[in-house]
Amino acid sequence: MKRIIPLVALVALAGCEQEVVPEASAATCAPAAFQQAISELRNEANRKAFTQACRSFDKARQMRSWEFKPSSPDRY
Repeated sequence: MKRIIPLVALVALAGCEQEVVPEASAATCAPAAFQQAISELRNEANRKAFTQACRSFDKARQMRSWEFKPSSPDRY
């Protein structure tokens, strides 16, 4: 039992040190916020994951945005 308690404490401390990758949104993927988030991430894998998430977010936003263009009038 005495060995289990330090092991549990070690696992709890190890879990606290993990970086949390910010969720991709309009606010976090804005140029200034993006640069700040990238500079705060220490792990290269987390940087790449956040960069890819922002690229996917921007691509999805571009696909959803559209502008109505009326067709040319018929000349029959």
